[in-house]
Amino acid sequence: MSLAADARDAVRERPFLLTALRAGVVNYAAAAAALDLGDDEAVAAALRRFAEDLPELETESREATVTMRSGIGLVGEDIDATDDEPLLSVAGVDLAAGGPLTAIIAEGEVDTAALGTVLSRLDAESIVVDAAGVAGDAMLVVVPRRQGAAALRVVESAVSHVYI
Repeated sequence: MSLAADARDAVRERPFLLTALRAGVVNYAAAAAALDLGDDEAVAAALRRFAEDLPELETESREATVTMRSGIGLVGEDIDATDDEPLLSVAGVDLAAGGPLTAIIAEGEVDTAALGTVLSRLDAESIVVDAAGVAGDAMLVVVPRRQGAAALRVVESAVSHVYI
C-alpha cells in the first residue's frame, strides 16, 4: 500500500481527525507526527491532498420534538419484568419504566447522523450515556437521572446542528 493510502486508513480509524480534516482545522504537521507513519512531511502532504477530496463539514437543523422521561431502568436488573412496552431493546436487554435512569426522546427528523452528533456532544459535556438508539423517526438516549436536564438541553441543541 502507498503512504497516501496508509494515511487515509489511519485517518478513518480516528473519526475525530476525519471530522477535523472536513472542517479544515487540522495542523497537518502535528497530525502527521501523531499518526507516526514515517516521513512526517510526506504524510502531511498526503493529509492535505486527502482533505481536499473530502466533502466540507456542514450542519443542518432537524425538526424534532425532544422530551424527557424519568424513571427508566433495565428490566431484570433495575426493575422486575413489566407488561409495559420497552423504550429500547438491544439483544434481549430491555429498558422500560421503573428504574433510576432518564430517557431523552427525540421524535421527528432523526437518523444515525443526528444520533452521532448527539453522542459526540454528550461526550463533550461529560454526560454519561447508558444506552442509545435510533429507529424510524425516534431517537432515544438514556442517561443517569441527575444528568437528565443537562442531557435534554444538549440533545435539543444537537438536533438543531447535525453534522452531515
